[in-house]
Amino acid sequence: MDSGSDRRHMTRMTNELPSRGAAPDGRSSRAIPEQAPSAEPRAPRRTGRATGAARVSSADAPRGIAAPPWIALSWVALALERLARVAWPALALTGCALALMLSGLLPHLPGWLHLGVLILGASLIVGAAVRGGRRWRRPTRAEAVRRLEGGPGQAHRPLTAAGDRLGLGADDSLSRALWRRHQATMTARARALRPRLPDPRLAGPDPRALRIVPLVLLFAALMAAAPDPLARLAAALSPRLGPSIPSAVAQLWITPPTYTGRAPVYIETTSDPSSEAVAAGASGSDARAPVSATPLTVPAGSTVLALVRGGSGPATLSFGSDHAPAPLDPTGEGGQRREQAVTSGTQLRLTQDGTTLIDRPMAVAPDRPPRVAWRALPESDSRGHLRLEYRATDDHGVTDLVAAIRPTGGQALGDPIDVALTPPVATPRAMTDRSADADAVDGARTETRDLSAHPWAGTPVTIQLKATDAAGQTGESETISLILPDRRFDHPVAQAVADLRRVLVTRPDRARAVANGLAALAADRTAYEDRLAIDLGLSAAAARLALDPEGMAQAADLDLLWSIALALEDGTLTLARHDVEQAREALRDSLERDAPRAEIQERLADLREALDRLMRELAESMPLATLPPMALPMPDGMEPFSPQDIDRLMDRLSELNDLGADEAARAMLDQLESMLRQLESARPPTAAEMQAIAEATEIMRRLQDLVQRQQALLDETFRTGPGAADRTPPDVLPIPDGPRPGESAQEWLERQFGADRTPTPPTPPSEAARALEERQRALREALEQMMGDLGEMTGQVPEALGQADIAMREAEEALGQGDTGAAARAQGRALDALTQGQGQAMGQMMGPGGPGGLFGFMPGGPGRPGPMGPGFRPGPGRDPFNRPAGSGTDDSVDVPSEPDTRRAHEILRELRRRANEPDRPEPEKNYLDRLMTPF
Repeated sequence: MDSGSDRRHMTRMTNELPSRGAAPDGRSSRAIPEQAPSAEPRAPRRTGRATGAARVSSADAPRGIAAPPWIALSWVALALERLARVAWPALALTGCALALMLSGLLPHLPGWLHLGVLILGASLIVGAAVRGGRRWRRPTRAEAVRRLEGGPGQAHRPLTAAGDRLGLGADDSLSRALWRRHQATMTARARALRPRLPDPRLAGPDPRALRIVPLVLLFAALMAAAPDPLARLAAALSPRLGPSIPSAVAQLWITPPTYTGRAPVYIETTSDPSSEAVAAGASGSDARAPVSATPLTVPAGSTVLALVRGGSGPATLSFGSDHAPAPLDPTGEGGQRREQAVTSGTQLRLTQDGTTLIDRPMAVAPDRPPRVAWRALPESDSRGHLRLEYRATDDHGVTDLVAAIRPTGGQALGDPIDVALTPPVATPRAMTDRSADADAVDGARTETRDLSAHPWAGTPVTIQLKATDAAGQTGESETISLILPDRRFDHPVAQAVADLRRVLVTRPDRARAVANGLAALAADRTAYEDRLAIDLGLSAAAARLALDPEGMAQAADLDLLWSIALALEDGTLTLARHDVEQAREALRDSLERDAPRAEIQERLADLREALDRLMRELAESMPLATLPPMALPMPDGMEPFSPQDIDRLMDRLSELNDLGADEAARAMLDQLESMLRQLESARPPTAAEMQAIAEATEIMRRLQDLVQRQQALLDETFRTGPGAADRTPPDVLPIPDGPRPGESAQEWLERQFGADRTPTPPTPPSEAARALEERQRALREALEQMMGDLGEMTGQVPEALGQADIAMREAEEALGQGDTGAAARAQGRALDALTQGQGQAMGQMMGPGGPGGLFGFMPGGPGRPGPMGPGFRPGPGRDPFNRPAGSGTDDSVDVPSEPDTRRAHEILRELRRRANEPDRPEPEKNYLDRLMTPF
């Protein structure tokens, strides 16, 4: 290109540039003054030392740009990067040292080794820090500017270029214009610069990433040292250079009184330098054992046994701020011991030489007196026994409960009556399971007692319940006034003897008058069947009363008269019942005091023998075998029990005793007592009662016959109904399918004929329908005759039998019209009503509404079935009383079922077999013996 073209090109560029007085960015050109043509551009002055890390001198800064703060931040980032690269070995060693101290290992080392490890660790950390300090170099301003300019996307070092000066071409206007344009561009780029975060780039000096190991170790040590890492650091920095002090082991046994039935509490802590509960460190701070937030509920009178082994200094035991700490007594070999009863307190604390070993909140529960109250007023039951309903509560258990009966009618003879009742059973609980004011015993019971033999029977008395706990505290109920129930004798002579005896109770001075009355009774031998024993007894009693020097009756005279009355009424049954009562009381006493298994088995054998004698006496005095048999089973809820049921219950008692199930055995004994209470009122039937039983049995037989005849008539009606020939082949007997389980006759008929079936139009009755009508009329008349006889006997007719009579009339009318479908449905209703009437008739005849209390002679008294009922067996899964198996007398005791008992026996036999094997190791035999100890 020639000079002319060059000149034209420069002219065009010059025209495109802004005017001389304006800057390239449109601002005044005064921001960048024009240099004199003769001025030489001056290079920036650089020295070996920076004048400021965060400041740029005005001489070094470009014209029009203030010194930005980003240069200072870039300097700081650069300094941190260099510091991280030289200091990471020292930091890694420091992290490892902290992890070692927090791990709790150092205090287990000997003192000299502990100190040596600390010195070695400190030396390594200091050496690495010194070496890193020597390698560290302080950044300069130029390095900070260079780091700021070296960010991503940055080129041409804009901050440095903005401070440059034009070196050549200063006298050329075009060169100056181009320079101003370049300066403006670099200035804009310099203002957009931003510092970067520090990037130490440790992968170079640590290619294996060993710097991560101290972080992992430190994190694990912090988790292990929670919740008190400072205590571990203090122990790690305090080596024990003196004599070695053994760790302090603190043990506490809190044993409640035996009568509370509560388990002891055991607490143990170890105060050693590696645990959270450590001794005072070098700084003298008192480290405390962890305090449990769960308070201890301690019964008053509990015994606290504190033991401390090891440690240094005397130990003390305290029960709160209101109690002075009590020192423990030395026991030798560095041990200390103290046993103390607890009566009050709020905090259980065991300390040694200023160190708290055990600190636990505590609440002392006072032993409150028992409380007993009547649930219902005492009254006489149907057998003349005293019925007592009460509730007894106590915080730990009632040990003795009696009903104190005292006379109020001027009775001169007879001892005070203290009827022993069964206290409710306490359930052991842990000390932290219930609050201090909760009751371990809260039992409601109902008991009956036969006090008819006492001289006060039939006279006014007062009765009060008295409960006593194991601490000797007593609680009393309200005093109730009543007439003590007495026995009414059916034998006239026995009743006369009882009346004369009652006269002596209130007026013992009338002994001679009573003697004359007894002599008169003895003279009438026919009144007591001329029984020699009765004659001798009446004569002896009359002689004793008549020959008394003071003319006063004695307590022995009352006993003799009572024995005579019982012999007149019951004969030998009285002795048999007495033997059963004694055997039962002996068995209960053995169970209550946890007697050996052999003794309980002996008591069971005695009770079984006494029961056998009683059942033989009952069988001899009650010739029920001569009665006509009842074809009908007993109605629901009135199933009698048999002697075999008593034997089965005794077998269960023996099995439970073998298994050591004392609570379940006591529950089964309660069931046996319920059975015996029914046997107590058993007596031989009179001739009138025998006749009444025979008549009642005949009525029940007639009613059963009506049920069978009505069932047969219903079958005949079904066969002769319309469409019967289409339903079955002519050569096959047309018997419909039977009723399903739980289906009544009416429901069965509706399933056969259809509940909503359109009634059959009346048609002239056939010969078969007329015959069925006659049979239905005969059944109805027989039912009406039987209803009349039953009404004469019991005074009322069961409602279900009346409904059966109405249904029979409807069936009779339907058969007369030839409507066999309607007749069958009516006959089904009649059959259901007859079945229900059987149970109602049986209940009326066995209840007190029958003549003379029909069946009242049988065990259980009036309205109760007796033990001689034929063929009764409990249902599957039920006990001898037809209750669900496994249920006790109340909800507090579960009686094991027979399969459970059988399985337990198999396990016990297997244990005994293994224990008797001669080649079995001795430790295993001892273990097997311990397993069988409760049995």
